[in-house]
Amino acid sequence: MTVNSVDTLDDRSVLLAVQYLAEDLQQGEPAVVRSEAEARQVICSLLTQTHVSSTAPEALLPTEPAALAAARRALSALGDDADTREMTAQLLAEPPEDEQMSVEAALASTSVLVLLITWLQTKVELRIRRKGGKTEVDFTIGKQAADARTLREIAMGMRSVLGLPAAPAPPNQEPDQGAPPAP
Repeated sequence: MTVNSVDTLDDRSVLLAVQYLAEDLQQGEPAVVRSEAEARQVICSLLTQTHVSSTAPEALLPTEPAALAAARRALSALGDDADTREMTAQLLAEPPEDEQMSVEAALASTSVLVLLITWLQTKVELRIRRKGGKTEVDFTIGKQAADARTLREIAMGMRSVLGLPAAPAPPNQEPDQGAPPAP
């Protein structure tokens, strides 16, 4: 099997690959996120709770070029992840064609957000509580709350995929090493 580099795929193939992976990862999993806005809230909640980034939900993937760049980074990250490596390699060996997808390519940002949420669900269980117009998110592994280190590692990967700057370091803590430069 010859795996194509994400860099050699055209934008349409990248978006189709992102959608295909998200669809594959969602099989058998309940949909816990109801909208693109809620997906943004969940991701920002993870990034904020772990002190990895303090980006506002509406600032995630604000343009199509930013979303396409994040889509390429997401495919690379999933190719490096033990849980999704094989699935991603198979997909990049034979990228999907338009007729293989049941729906038209959605907006790039929506496709990337859906993939990130489904990827997150391979790592932790999401529990979303909606009350009085507010959304609260709990991240758990099994019946236990996910430990801070695990959540931070996941959040750092997402921050990298999204191309976000690191959050300022809390008092008495060193800033993240290897954080992407601020735009």
